[in-house]
Amino acid sequence: MKEEIMLHPKDTMTSEERLQAAINLQVPDRVPVSPLIYYFAAHYNGIDNADLPYPWNWNRCVNKVFEDLGPWDAYYPLNFYSMEIATFVFPMKVLLPGYDLPRDSLPQILEEEIMPFEEYEWVIRICEELPQMGQMRIFTRWNSRVWDHVGEGWKSYANILPRIMFQFPKWKSEFKKWNKKGVTILYGTGVEAPFDTFSMARGILNFARDLRKAPEVIARASDRLAESYLVTLKPLCRYMGVKRVSLALHRSSNDFISPDAFRKYCLPSLKTIVEELKREGIMSSLHCDGNWDLNLEAMRELPAGCCIMQCDGASDIFKAKEIVGDRICIYGDVPADLLALGSPSEVDEYCHRLIEEVGKGGGFILGSGCELAPNAKAENVKVMMESVVKYGYYN
Repeated sequence: MKEEIMLHPKDTMTSEERLQAAINLQVPDRVPVSPLIYYFAAHYNGIDNADLPYPWNWNRCVNKVFEDLGPWDAYYPLNFYSMEIATFVFPMKVLLPGYDLPRDSLPQILEEEIMPFEEYEWVIRICEELPQMGQMRIFTRWNSRVWDHVGEGWKSYANILPRIMFQFPKWKSEFKKWNKKGVTILYGTGVEAPFDTFSMARGILNFARDLRKAPEVIARASDRLAESYLVTLKPLCRYMGVKRVSLALHRSSNDFISPDAFRKYCLPSLKTIVEELKREGIMSSLHCDGNWDLNLEAMRELPAGCCIMQCDGASDIFKAKEIVGDRICIYGDVPADLLALGSPSEVDEYCHRLIEEVGKGGGFILGSGCELAPNAKAENVKVMMESVVKYGYYN
């Protein structure tokens, strides 16, 4: 019989049970916490950002954060062990610390076209002809444009396949180690939402023009890419043993597009993915960067009790709770600036408010507003983690 590990003495649920209850809009024993940690782990451990992606460094650093400042309920897997793999989620050129930038810099994203306008029709055709290979064919082609060393055609496949064969088994092994600590996994795999994929691959200025002159082409390509994504996501969830996926929405906020454009051209393909995954018993974690206040009513069209909406500080999380909290689990949203510049008492006060107001009636996961600031104060991070024990029990 599998031993059930409780993170805190008053807990009556495992982390997985607690997370499932929150996503299902039920009331767990207490509010779960799941911070998005990446470069903070490097700064906390005193290493350069350039050294963090190596497996031995990543695991050592994030484990020290967990032991010193945790625990947390759900591990947020953001550690790509090669940037070529990250291109499958984030199809853009990037300058990296230790290569293009000083070793302790943060990456810089370049708004350069890697997909010409004519390729929308090619994407549609590829996904219709062989949806099982659509995602792989598209991204291996784009990868050769993002990274000069990758090469085209079969060279691109020869470059990316070994990296995939390393990444997913390594992740799966790490997930098991976290489970032994009593920590569940927020998601096992993920993709950029189809609409956002094209926005990134085209570059923001080109995509803005596309949205004016050929929005229906974007919508059709997004629909076809969604179908190809589903072919990949389902077996990956089975392999990874985590029936949750991350759907990144970096370019669908009201900072980039109007609420009308969101409803017409982004929401349909997103809805297709979420609904089909739900039929397979797979839940969706929606990483909603930017301000989503005017998209909230449209988000009610997504099926209830199977989604997480991750707010990053730009959206009004209290408004999100009011408008969609009866259908979607709300995640967030301790701001980066508060964790970096605020006092422990200020962090404690804000976490208390989140737990009392957004956590009311369940359906809430406490987390950082997007990535935990690299220069966050350790004492503030600890206060955030401890707040779910101090204020988060429902009974």
